[in-house]
Amino acid sequence: MNINQLQEELESLGYYCYKKNGVLFSGIKGDKGPIEGTFVLNNTFSISLINKITISYLVGQISTEKEFKTIKELLKFVKQVFPLEE
Repeated sequence: MNINQLQEELESLGYYCYKKNGVLFSGIKGDKGPIEGTFVLNNTFSISLINKITISYLVGQISTEKEFKTIKELLKFVKQVFPLEE
């Protein structure tokens, strides 16, 4: 799976995503932002598929990184750690 396919998969689950410099940034779309047409992105994380599958996210104020062997494992982790509200 490439970064574009991963982005499509996460967006189909309901996460907001954008790519920059080969890294996929994602999170849960929150409330309206302070500037018209903007919004807050909650529970953010970034995913890199360069040489390995790696997710980076914050636990409190500490940056945490975790590696995965498969995309399936990564998606399961994202759903558990960053649940979408129904």
